[in-house]
Amino acid sequence: MAKLQIGIIHLDFPDNPEEESKDYVTCLSTERLSRYAGIPSEGIIGQILRPLAPGERITPENFAANTVFVDLMQGVIASRGPQTKDLIADAKRLRHGTLYVIDRRTRAPEGPVREIREQDIFGEFEVKRGRIVPGSYRPNLKHYILTEDGFFQLGPDLEESLLVVLAAIPDPDDEAESHGLPN
Repeated sequence: MAKLQIGIIHLDFPDNPEEESKDYVTCLSTERLSRYAGIPSEGIIGQILRPLAPGERITPENFAANTVFVDLMQGVIASRGPQTKDLIADAKRLRHGTLYVIDRRTRAPEGPVREIREQDIFGEFEVKRGRIVPGSYRPNLKHYILTEDGFFQLGPDLEESLLVVLAAIPDPDDEAESHGLPN
């Protein structure tokens, strides 16, 4: 099973000297990044707001999440969550009510929901008779991609689904070539 790899990529814009170079946080594989110059926006988790000093870590204050990536990830949770083993098991135990999708980085992953910080809840599904109600997912708009505990962590099934969706996104350079545009 592949694992989500989170890394930093530095981009310069030689065709546009007015544009400052930028550091992005991405989850695309290094071999995919080295194949071409463009990065699909869905593969960019966010941007580092100021250059990091040697050894400095990315902090929530120095990071801006990419809404395109957040929307993609939330869409994966909404569409694939009801088929994941862990959420199906949780729904059976719950029987009726609200099933929260908890970020695995949380300090209290097995604790009552009231002990879990709001920023560590991806969203919620409605559960009836031990089953997740189709189309009931509501993303938590207060979930943070990055907290002092690190970057988001999906469960293994959702992470695998996210990787499949990201792998299916066409490379920007391939798109340009197919339309006869220069790279």
